[in-house]
Amino acid sequence: MKLYICEKPSQAKDIAAVLGTKIKTQSCFEGQGIAVTWCIGHLLELMPPDHYCEHIKPWRMEILPIVPKIWVLKPQEKTKKQLKAIEQLLKKATSVVIATDADREGDVIGREVLDYCNYKGPVERLWLSALDESSIKKALNSIRPGSSTESLYQAGLGRARADWLIGMNLTMAVSCLFSVPGQGVLSVGRVQTPTLKLVVDRDIEIEHFKSKDYFVLKAQCASISQELFWTTWEMPEEVTDEEGRCINQSLIDAVVLQIQGQQGTINEFKETRKKEAPPLCLSLSALQQIASAKLGFSAKQTLDVAQSLYEQHKATTYPRTDCGYLPESQFAEAPVVLKALGQVDKEIEPLLSQCSKTFQSRVWNDKKITAHHGIIPTANAHVALHSMTQPERQLYHIIRAFYLAQFLGDYEYLQRSVVLDIRGHFFKGSSATALVLGWKNAIKEKEDQEEPEGSPQEHLGNIPQLIKGQSVAVNSCQVDKRKTNPPARFTEGTLITAMKSIAKYVDNPQLKKILKETAGIGTEATRANILETLISREYIKRQGKQLISTQKGRGLIQKLPPSITNPATTALWEQVLDGIANGVSGITDFLDDQSDTLTGMLEQLIHLAPAYKNPGELSQFACPECQNTLYRREGKKGFWWGCSGFPQCKSTFLDNKGAPRIKGFPNHH
Repeated sequence: MKLYICEKPSQAKDIAAVLGTKIKTQSCFEGQGIAVTWCIGHLLELMPPDHYCEHIKPWRMEILPIVPKIWVLKPQEKTKKQLKAIEQLLKKATSVVIATDADREGDVIGREVLDYCNYKGPVERLWLSALDESSIKKALNSIRPGSSTESLYQAGLGRARADWLIGMNLTMAVSCLFSVPGQGVLSVGRVQTPTLKLVVDRDIEIEHFKSKDYFVLKAQCASISQELFWTTWEMPEEVTDEEGRCINQSLIDAVVLQIQGQQGTINEFKETRKKEAPPLCLSLSALQQIASAKLGFSAKQTLDVAQSLYEQHKATTYPRTDCGYLPESQFAEAPVVLKALGQVDKEIEPLLSQCSKTFQSRVWNDKKITAHHGIIPTANAHVALHSMTQPERQLYHIIRAFYLAQFLGDYEYLQRSVVLDIRGHFFKGSSATALVLGWKNAIKEKEDQEEPEGSPQEHLGNIPQLIKGQSVAVNSCQVDKRKTNPPARFTEGTLITAMKSIAKYVDNPQLKKILKETAGIGTEATRANILETLISREYIKRQGKQLISTQKGRGLIQKLPPSITNPATTALWEQVLDGIANGVSGITDFLDDQSDTLTGMLEQLIHLAPAYKNPGELSQFACPECQNTLYRREGKKGFWWGCSGFPQCKSTFLDNKGAPRIKGFPNHH
């Protein structure tokens, strides 16, 4: 008997229908020498710490770290019955096809059951990108050998065990050292804690931000043909602050007096026809960002709705992808998908009539494909829009728009720029005029990022046709008084993006160099749940679209050393896990490194703990050697100060009336 193991019952039902296994039992579909069964997510979980340490309660530092020599799994209580059924089916199986979700976690869900049940027979892998009938048939005709994804399984095991090592040990340690009566467990996680640090840092930056006034001078000019256009004064460096802004209104007023009603000369005029390629199709994180900005969806809601479109409606492809590119081979299949889209929704026929079957955008690129391609509509012509919920339709329309954009050609526009010399002062202006909308017919607004909360958008109108050397007249001047804005608070969309591209938030130039531009923390499949965990543990809270750190969350981050909170450290670990998934690294070395790192983290926590006996003794003094925070500690001979960067930095200082005695003057953050 050939046994297919799926991730969930609905998936098994779809595959069984294509295979023709029509007899349904409580635990599988059977027929024609085939059985199709299902897991219900993870049927197994790692044993808790008390399996490896008998006298674990009450928690205390001397039992840590707990590092299993042999990792043991146990059945999940609520799905024991299904695990038992699979175990019986495996005894009759001559071969197994793992048909779980086509990702790292899917491999773990299937293979951990095989290992637990001690199955030793042949294994194959069904790699599905969509659950409509044609996609299942295509995947069944190209089943992969089981060995092709063994490294994915190893990476999944590495992630789970690292999460256990760091999460279990540090949660116990931090709760032992810092929890106060009635507060309960202080949860720490390999990914959740650095993510919390991003939010806390942003909130503190906003609170410490001091707004400054600055001024922008605009001049409305008239060409020889009396066409009016606006330009902006380009301030010389010597009159601007460090951010290139003019904060001296009297200086601006003086320039106005010099140029008002005067003539200027066109120093430079450029007119260029430009093209903008369609944006890529969507990864999950890109979809989450758009849905957060445009629809107000949480990251978890977007994932759940996308999963429903994939699993229940068979309307879109596998959602948990980190890639926006598509395989080149699918370009030939595009007419079938486009035809199906027209059958599903007659209202888009005018747009479909503009689609080109020959225009091949940059999205089709085999070299850029990771485990999965971008999220796109399927060729299923039987999708019923009326049976979708409103959120499902909204998300479906976004996914469809980005796919249609690939066939509508480039957006083309005319860009004009001008530089004027008015009495020795330089003014610049530019404009862009749409010529061919192309892909913007599908995506009315480029929805690949949140609206910026920074500098105001300038709407200065179009620049007319001008000629270098001609004169212009200054018709009027306008001085805008503006205020500098703090950085925007994180939303779920922007935080997901930050987690995905963590290098932007790393100050250390050496770390920044090692981290890939795409290095992230968490995965497409786990980031939404990380945010939900932080919210449920009351470390952050939702305030409208924004995410705000709570006092509990800030207090935790303030107590922890950088080695635990630094997102770059976790991103480096994720790069190693990617290496394991690609077969270039080993799980044993990775877990050994995790154990060594854990030991160092525990030492740092023990070193820092005395500083928190009295909450009032937290400080904002910075170590003059490494710039980490200094902590006031009480010893046998009185108070003294130590560096939170210990053991890398071993600086200590005497106490001087509640401040560290540092040569010179105390260095504050």
